[in-house]
Amino acid sequence: MYSISPEILAGLPHVKGSYYMPFHPDHLDTLDDIDEYVNAMGYEEFKAQIINQASRGPVITAFYYGRPAAVFGCGILWHGVAEAWSLLTQQAKRYPIATLKGANSFLDICWVTFNLHRLQISVKTSDAVALRFARALKFVEEGIMEKYSPDQQDYTLLRRL
Repeated sequence: MYSISPEILAGLPHVKGSYYMPFHPDHLDTLDDIDEYVNAMGYEEFKAQIINQASRGPVITAFYYGRPAAVFGCGILWHGVAEAWSLLTQQAKRYPIATLKGANSFLDICWVTFNLHRLQISVKTSDAVALRFARALKFVEEGIMEKYSPDQQDYTLLRRL
């Protein structure tokens, strides 16, 4: 299991009332605004998928006043290459600058810790806000993955080198 020390988590950017903790599957039980994912595959399959992803690299949960607001993960694919992912609630989206800074700091920690030379992310092509978020994190588009998701939605593959 991968983990990030509490000292590093305490140093991540935050707004009043926010803090970060290592991810635990129970965080998903109180995470708001995940209906899109649950509807595509069902809650148990969704939870199993996230737990599987969490086994491949570090994952943290951002809390806002005691409730999970976002989950950030970085799955190691092989030496030097990883895939980032996130689950963002409406609460996290209300604080885009803090969420962006937290995500960027987490990705920087992963970049250095795992000596990465490539970090990639897959974003639903029809989600303009998520694509802007990925671009703000300095990801560059590589191409479209047609019918990529369980519900056959197109996704855009982006990368940071």
